Amino acid sequence: MLACESSTPAAAKKDTAVAIAPPPESTVVTKPEPSAWDSAAGPALFIVGSSPAEALVIAPRSADSTVVDSAGFDVALVRAIQIDLFGGGKKVAVARVGATTGSTRSDSCRTWPTARLRLASGDTAAVRGWTVGFEAGHATETVVDSIEGLATADSAQLAADIARIASALPGDTSATFRGLPFVVNKAWRAHVPGQPDVLVAVVVRNVNQEANPRQERILLIAERDSAATRTRYSSRYSERVVGPEETLESTDPIAIVLLGADRRPTVVVTRDTGSGVSYSLIERVAGRWQRRWASAYAGC
Repeated sequence: MLACESSTPAAAKKDTAVAIAPPPESTVVTKPEPSAWDSAAGPALFIVGSSPAEALVIAPRSADSTVVDSAGFDVALVRAIQIDLFGGGKKVAVARVGATTGSTRSDSCRTWPTARLRLASGDTAAVRGWTVGFEAGHATETVVDSIEGLATADSAQLAADIARIASALPGDTSATFRGLPFVVNKAWRAHVPGQPDVLVAVVVRNVNQEANPRQERILLIAERDSAATRTRYSSRYSERVVGPEETLESTDPIAIVLLGADRRPTVVVTRDTGSGVSYSLIERVAGRWQRRWASAYAGC
């Protein structure tokens, strides 16, 4: 009589292929990063569009880590609200939002939503100088003057002060620009009651090589004691970019306003890469200047 082992030898088990069912397909939804938008600025930032009667609606959720048309902002939410329009630091007009159009996107272009504006006064001339708008009651004007409007001697003195501040900024690591003069592209002074005077400027240095022109561009914010106008400005905030002149991102302040009930000095800045434009708010919070929010880029 013969006996048989009913269990399978270990070696045979190793040669047996076992089919493994793949896990079911699933969709992973990435939760968007929370926006750093300052709620004291209202439901959106408004920027002058192709005409003074048109505004670009810069959505708060369109932060620099998102794309314009995926932020989930319903442009109809701003329809019919009243907005204050500012030029520089002055409130120049009041308008009401009319018809709105959502953002569009193609393979190479993205656009911001737009809104038609109806002037409260009906005076179209008053609205021509506006650059930035906020929902009524969220921002107030401040006294701003520009270097172009100063007397020649005062303008020269201010330009010298700005060059002094720029030359002392940290981060000057490019030997290519050392020794080259600073050129002031824009300079604004703002007087804020009860707070230090504010100086906002854009300065550049250029290497004029025909084959490879390069540029250094600095955005700086400085302050001085408003009760002692003879004191010098001191740097409080700066951004520096360096690169080929034709592709370098240009940074330009377009308004200075006071935001919220505590009247925080805020500089609205536009950033242009040549293929897209974004906007940011640089605010003075607890005595320190910081970039609180930056939008996504839109353009072609």
